[in-house]
Amino acid sequence: MIKTKKVKAIIEASSTGFGVYSDNLPGITGYGKTVAEAKKDIQAALEETIKAYGKKVPKELQGPIELEYKYDIASIFDHFGMLDATNLAKKIGLNPSLLRQYKSGITVASDKQKQKIEAGLHQLGRELLRVRL
Repeated sequence: MIKTKKVKAIIEASSTGFGVYSDNLPGITGYGKTVAEAKKDIQAALEETIKAYGKKVPKELQGPIELEYKYDIASIFDHFGMLDATNLAKKIGLNPSLLRQYKSGITVASDKQKQKIEAGLHQLGRELLRVRL
């Protein structure tokens, strides 16, 4: 059985859209006006690169590759549009104005703040998994 390689890809917002790159896949990047477009673009770039190598695919590109995405704060709110920064901030005990500043890129969150936001998002995910209709 062929093991799938999990490769971390970073999604970052810019003034014109979103970029995706991976330190483990040098030269393979993606871009889009939305996070979804950027993800699709890097996947296409990866597939095209592998195809271009033909039978001489480098070891790091061999086998199935699954991209695991790491988001910056602005990208999270773009990709998961149903998230409301004000309500999320209140839920996790963060100043709503500050989270909106992180979201817009006016202020950069410290590692401690990023951990708090990530923990809050994971808690929200666990709560959603318990919902039954």
